[in-house]
Amino acid sequence: MWTTTFVLTLLFFLIQLGTGFSILTIASTKFIEVCRLTKAQFVVLGFTVGASTTGILLGLLSLFVDDIWLQFAAMLAVSGFGLAWSWPNWRPSTGETRDAAAWCLLALPIALLTWWWSFGAFSSFPYGDIGADVHWMKTAQEYADSGVINPYAAQSYVDLRSALAGSLAGTLGLDLLRFSWTYRFFSILFFLLASYAFVQGIYSTSPRKWIAFFFAATGNAVVLMTNGSLAVVSSVVFLGVLMSNSKRNANDLSMRSVLLLAVTAGATLLLAFAFNNNTLVLALLIAGLLGVRILSNTGKYAGLLFLGCVWPATLLLAHRGSFLFVPTVLASWLLYLAIVRMISAWPSVSIAALRFLSVTLPLIIAGIVVCVAGMRFGYIPPMSGNDTFSSITGLILGRRIEGGEELFLGSGPQVATIEVGRAMGPLFTICITLGVAWWSMTRPVFRGPSGAIGLQSKGFVTLVWSWIAGCGLMLAVLSGFPFLYRISTIIMSLFTITAVETFCQLLVDFSPSRYRRVLVAATVTLLATVLVVVVYAFAWRTDLPFARYQAFLRPTEIAGIVLLAILALSTLARSRRVYIYGLVGVVGLGVAVDRIGLSGIVRSYSYGALPDRTAVVSHYNAEDLEVARWLRDNLRKGIILSDPYTMGIVQAVTGAPAAYLFSNLDTVNDAVAKRTKSMVRTMLQPTEGRQRLEDTCSLIAPLVGAINSETFFQMGRADALGGMMRSVRTVTAPLPETGQPSSPGAWVGPELTGEEAKSTIQNILGNGEDAWHLVAIITPRTIAWTHLAANQRLSYFPPTESIEPAIIDALRAGPFPVLFANRQAAVVRIPCSR
Repeated sequence: MWTTTFVLTLLFFLIQLGTGFSILTIASTKFIEVCRLTKAQFVVLGFTVGASTTGILLGLLSLFVDDIWLQFAAMLAVSGFGLAWSWPNWRPSTGETRDAAAWCLLALPIALLTWWWSFGAFSSFPYGDIGADVHWMKTAQEYADSGVINPYAAQSYVDLRSALAGSLAGTLGLDLLRFSWTYRFFSILFFLLASYAFVQGIYSTSPRKWIAFFFAATGNAVVLMTNGSLAVVSSVVFLGVLMSNSKRNANDLSMRSVLLLAVTAGATLLLAFAFNNNTLVLALLIAGLLGVRILSNTGKYAGLLFLGCVWPATLLLAHRGSFLFVPTVLASWLLYLAIVRMISAWPSVSIAALRFLSVTLPLIIAGIVVCVAGMRFGYIPPMSGNDTFSSITGLILGRRIEGGEELFLGSGPQVATIEVGRAMGPLFTICITLGVAWWSMTRPVFRGPSGAIGLQSKGFVTLVWSWIAGCGLMLAVLSGFPFLYRISTIIMSLFTITAVETFCQLLVDFSPSRYRRVLVAATVTLLATVLVVVVYAFAWRTDLPFARYQAFLRPTEIAGIVLLAILALSTLARSRRVYIYGLVGVVGLGVAVDRIGLSGIVRSYSYGALPDRTAVVSHYNAEDLEVARWLRDNLRKGIILSDPYTMGIVQAVTGAPAAYLFSNLDTVNDAVAKRTKSMVRTMLQPTEGRQRLEDTCSLIAPLVGAINSETFFQMGRADALGGMMRSVRTVTAPLPETGQPSSPGAWVGPELTGEEAKSTIQNILGNGEDAWHLVAIITPRTIAWTHLAANQRLSYFPPTESIEPAIIDALRAGPFPVLFANRQAAVVRIPCSR
């Protein structure tokens, strides 16, 4: 079974890659030469295009073709054409085969290690952390069962997993729970390929690219491919492509070309923002590719159009966060060009300005981190810039930052500091700061007698650019602007280049004596080991909230430290190559151990303290799976109502619709949550049966009357084409009339009388064979949820106690038929439509 899942996961990635190649064939293949794309960069671009395009194309096919097998066959044909037609553009040549083999030797074990510390160590099939996967799994299962993709399921983008995974589940029997395991490993492999594509843009021919790739791979913090992570990683590759297209000689820089590219990218962002729809953005991408084909004969502007329009449109198609990623990448690239100009004007005060920024920016960042720590522990009064930020979000997004909303949850310096720290890690941060300080004191810029910039100065350009750009972006992130921390991957990529340059210029670019080699190797190894021990030794204390998470990873950490010592011994070899490889291995493995230790600590931030006798990080247990599988086998037309945690696993397994939407498992609109909690409490009240039913129906009728568009579509009463052309930005909708679908918003109507409630529910659910049923799932977690205040959250982990027998008896004796019950759950039907 696992072999089948592994093969189907590989097929999943190949289909999306081939679909992307098919779209790229619209443009002439000459654009690869014009833009100096390496084959790895071409593959990353093809997959980024195909990941979202596959979902859109399957959605369009499902409008006109009812048979899911025909839809799948059509996508296979499109993908096969793209893979075959683009074969000359992505197959490795004889010289590249060796590089591909070297990449595999490095990437496969690193990917396996990353998969283990990020997911495998905390999971035990079929239990694992699928909290963030609930929505796409629900959509995929619904598509597998119905043959139609729900166009209202995606809030702001076409999820890159739901359509194709649903197609594979409906045709070849892909198990979505198993797929969520293998998909993570392939995701990490793709991110490592993207890291290699990025460093190829920085070091096209230099041996430094393998050191840079190893550092980027061991320090990789992106472990699950979602639309957002795909967009930001492809943005990093986009930066590498821009860098490889930059003239290293400042005198050859064409400011006209630079300005034209920036203006084209800005125009693409504005057009995509105005289109406000993913299908229209795909049309913009195709138009850009057609423009590249038309201009490819001249070759004068084809490259600029491709880099300024096609690649940004591709990123915007993947995720709306690219409205942030694309400007960040362009700003970083323009900074590089500016620094090249500064250094070319030697002697100049600009060099002193660059050195001043190199020192000042990290000091300011350190000051902000100290202030955030002071606010976190109560030594400094908390400060909020939400009023200032609201004027910006109100202008751009049309929304202010309000308490409890998604924007509020992603804003603030404390959130930004935690997220950036999670992406970088303390060991990497300390080492790179010490390395830059060491380099600044020992490696002045060199200017030859003829006035030419020496090799050290060219390294100076790359090092200072990456350091200043990374620090500048980090300073912007630590301001706390909502969700700006999502560019942490770009920051980490820049700092990786800084680490490579400091490492190479200090330890590789010269031939030290044997005594100096031993001294350097011992110092680096001791520093890495001491930092790992000092930073993570306190995690062995059992009284800390993350201590039990660390227990999952402790054997891996110890093995990493032992391997670190073994690699340190290799640096004593006489061979200079073995010495360099050993030193690179020590640094890279130290960063990997840093990642492993940090993984256990940040889980307490994400999930809270691990309960006693809990061996798996999961929000569901065997009883939840039993309920979900029973519902899948016995009730295909049921609208689920429960707490969001229970609804999450039930929807993921069954594909069933819910009476209300939720963002994360603990993020529900306050008004909807309040009414739902009141309804569940009413069902459990010890009142007369008929009165209890009427009270429950009067509470649930306005909720059903304002039913969300996703559920309404699944019930067969919404326009699919209208759903595909809907806005991807949240807009304020008018109050819906009773019985009409609404946006997934918050309005809940007033109380209704018994007859009005019954009439409303009958109009929505229908009658006869086509009728849908309201089904409530009552668990100890559901009951606990009903007693929470608006600002309180349930534990992420499932309860261990059984549901009280008195509750089951009261339900059986009441007006709500008990359809199924086990140790922790009761599934009851709410007969308001009868």
